[in-house]
Amino acid sequence: MTGRPCVLLIGEGRLADATERALGAGGAQVRRLSEPGDEEVRAALTDPVDRVVVASRLDHLALRLALVVAHIRPDLPALVTIFDRGVAAHLRCRADSVHVLSMADVVAPAFAGPCLDPGLLSVVRGADGADGVRAIDDEPQHIAQTWSTPRRRRRVATGLRGLVRPFDSSAQILVAGLLGVLGVLVLETVVTMAAAGLSVVDALYSIAKVTVTVGPSAAADEGADWFKLFSTVAILFTLGFTAVLTAGLVNRLLDPRLTGIVGRSAVPRRDHVIVVGLGQVGLRLCGLLRDLGIPVVAVELDREAKNVTRAKEQRVPVVVANGSDQQVLRRLSIDGARAVAAVTSDEVENIAIVVAAEGLRGDDLNLTLRAGDGDNTSETRSLFHLGVVRDVYRIAGTALAASALGYEAHEAFPYEGALYLVDRSGAIHPFESAERSTARADGARE
Repeated sequence: MTGRPCVLLIGEGRLADATERALGAGGAQVRRLSEPGDEEVRAALTDPVDRVVVASRLDHLALRLALVVAHIRPDLPALVTIFDRGVAAHLRCRADSVHVLSMADVVAPAFAGPCLDPGLLSVVRGADGADGVRAIDDEPQHIAQTWSTPRRRRRVATGLRGLVRPFDSSAQILVAGLLGVLGVLVLETVVTMAAAGLSVVDALYSIAKVTVTVGPSAAADEGADWFKLFSTVAILFTLGFTAVLTAGLVNRLLDPRLTGIVGRSAVPRRDHVIVVGLGQVGLRLCGLLRDLGIPVVAVELDREAKNVTRAKEQRVPVVVANGSDQQVLRRLSIDGARAVAAVTSDEVENIAIVVAAEGLRGDDLNLTLRAGDGDNTSETRSLFHLGVVRDVYRIAGTALAASALGYEAHEAFPYEGALYLVDRSGAIHPFESAERSTARADGARE
């Protein structure tokens, strides 16, 4: 863009504040409407405006404002933040002049990189896979993948461990009942073979009839007293384990669960990332890590949170608990985890989460924290290892401003006080303030 573009910024809150600051730093003239009605938007669009930016964390509000702008000025380029990919795709089809950017999609790679390797600034996905981004000679550059993904043998072993020792209580009851019934069945089959001289098939068939109560055991009826006594005890144990199995099965059928016993929805036990906070950033981070082949488990305090249902649909295991509770972190196998990402919307809560994790593992754990650069973070950092701190609103707000000013900002990450943008091809370039761009131009002329 030439000259000083005029940008109409619509939105309130920290994301809009960060966007306004970045637009000003980029040399734009900014006019802002915090909570406008349709008539206020119409009046603002009668003045000369080069572009509109709608910055909101609420999809329904952003969608309504974007449609109002597209209706009043269908030729005016508009940039809007929408998290739901289905809604975003529908809006793109309806309004050609509207460009959609998700705050969570922009910042998730900046969290994923430090989760995989504390030396990474971010990760960049491409057609040939994913690369890391590391500072080399004070310049962020692509590097080959530095992190490992669990091999098939290890995944199978971990899955079997999770099957034997499932995470939630209903699964534990179900598995205990099933293993108990199978254990008694096998033991009684072996004893029947030895006592009655039957083949494996005949012994198993005879015991199975007794187990499901469709017939008596002829071998026990004609056997010795000790064998009858053993069969009696086995029947009682089978009856007890069957009751436990039935209770666990009914519990899982009637009470919807957010974790599974096996498969992708099972809580991982090794080489996984614990993501605390299932907001927009948390959900996108879980999906990105999954795409990179990393096991993940999400922790959310509010069971009624909107993204809990979305995570369940994506088969991401979700544990409803307090992520700053060390007992919860132990149950989530923090000893075998590769990282903890604290990405709730509460900065103080995120600090409590990483302090609790650091208390259990020390420095032998990758920690990523969603927070600003305020006093809370600075004071805590002087006492504890907080890991990598990311300011979501600064990253997303600057990316929004950069897009409005003509940059292509598919993803973004900070480094040494500056923000770097990643376009869809994976190329990395810095977002420069107007003052820095002028200074560089003057230096080039000299």
